[in-house]
Amino acid sequence: MTLQDWGALGEVLGGVAIIVSLIYVGMQVRHGTQATRAATAQAFTNQYINILPPLREPDFAEIYWRGLHGLNDLQGSEKVVFMSFIATFLRIFEVFYFQEKDGAFDSRIFGGWINSFVDLFTYEGAREVLELRTHWYSPEFIEYLRDRLATAAPHGMYSEPDR
Repeated sequence: MTLQDWGALGEVLGGVAIIVSLIYVGMQVRHGTQATRAATAQAFTNQYINILPPLREPDFAEIYWRGLHGLNDLQGSEKVVFMSFIATFLRIFEVFYFQEKDGAFDSRIFGGWINSFVDLFTYEGAREVLELRTHWYSPEFIEYLRDRLATAAPHGMYSEPDR
């Protein structure tokens, strides 16, 4: 073999090495994306779980139940408690919405989570908080939520819808 032949063989091998490297990098990126989605799903689930403990407290549960049926059923600090709780739900939902939209959350489970949030807003009190606090959230998110609510079946979260 001549020096030119060796040079050509080296170029071919170098090209193959580059292709193999690109395939490897692609696999690593795909694995990283899957890991990110799994971590995002777990973080979201943890946020959701962490917001729920007050509902096990009878005093809070009573405020929450009355608040779902309308803010007029609440007095003074009860409104603060209920509205803060719903606003927190909205913030979690907004972050979740954008993470799914950006591909960081597995879209296969997005629908079920979204339906649980939408069900909450079939109640008058939750809708009232949404309308009072729309300026706290991105216009895109509010438009998405309103579109979903306009077409949502009235399931409610607790077997009895408030529509």
